[in-house]
Amino acid sequence: MKRFLYGILILCLMLLSGMEAVSAEIRVGINAPRGEFIALKQWEAFGNYLSRETGEPVKIVPLAVASLLRGVRSGEVDFILANPIQTIIMAETDDITPLATLKKSGGPRFAGVIIARRGSGIESSEDLKGKKVISLGPVSAGAYLFQAYHLHRKGINPNRDFSVLSEGKKQDDLVLAVKAGLFDAAFVRTGILEAMAKEGTIRLDDIVIVEQRTDPGFDLIHTTRLYPEWFLSATSEADPPLISSVKNAALALKKDTPAAKNAKISGFVEALSLADLRDAMRAMKMPPFDREPPESPQP
Repeated sequence: MKRFLYGILILCLMLLSGMEAVSAEIRVGINAPRGEFIALKQWEAFGNYLSRETGEPVKIVPLAVASLLRGVRSGEVDFILANPIQTIIMAETDDITPLATLKKSGGPRFAGVIIARRGSGIESSEDLKGKKVISLGPVSAGAYLFQAYHLHRKGINPNRDFSVLSEGKKQDDLVLAVKAGLFDAAFVRTGILEAMAKEGTIRLDDIVIVEQRTDPGFDLIHTTRLYPEWFLSATSEADPPLISSVKNAALALKKDTPAAKNAKISGFVEALSLADLRDAMRAMKMPPFDREPPESPQP
């Protein structure tokens, strides 16, 4: 009888253990600058791909720009796909580990665009002085920092030299605000203009590109220098074997798969260096580098 009861106890424990394994899921947070609905539609197939490759259920968790850091710090996600600024902040303050860099049709780098209302008289950085400008705010890479650092290198301070520096919630809305004449100029990341034009939301002739530049092998409209694309990173919630499995799956993603096509990406590459972007953040005194002690004077 005792042996029978012991066997029942072992069976129950095994069943409970199995239930826990089934209920566990990989939670992948996704930065959602164009809104949570668009992010979920774009990345849901990637979640299905990771589930097939890792053998574990995967849940995509879209996070608005303003709530992304909070989502990581609250333990809401195991992995996070975020812009490089957010990645640096979380690496410095929240112990995340960058695993891979996103690769788009233009490669694993992107840039910022400064757009202006046609007829505003804005053609150069200097023309932005005294104007009303809208961006996504300091935590955005392609819709703030890249442009702010570009202007900083020309002696222009967005916080001091604009008549208004406002923050929006979605990059599409920034473009539409300029088109409607609510603002003179806006900061957006590369690819947004082309996407909106393809969707029929805008015509590229509706806006002016401020100080448009060219870089070999990079075809998207841009104003600033190129920086690493978004990073897939592991949070402190993720287990080491799972980290390895997710990283391998990301690096193995092919551009012709449904997951890549839906996400409008070509795959991932090994994590690129963030040194140049860290330098930009330090120059702009952005958190977490805003409290660094001054350098010691040379003897």
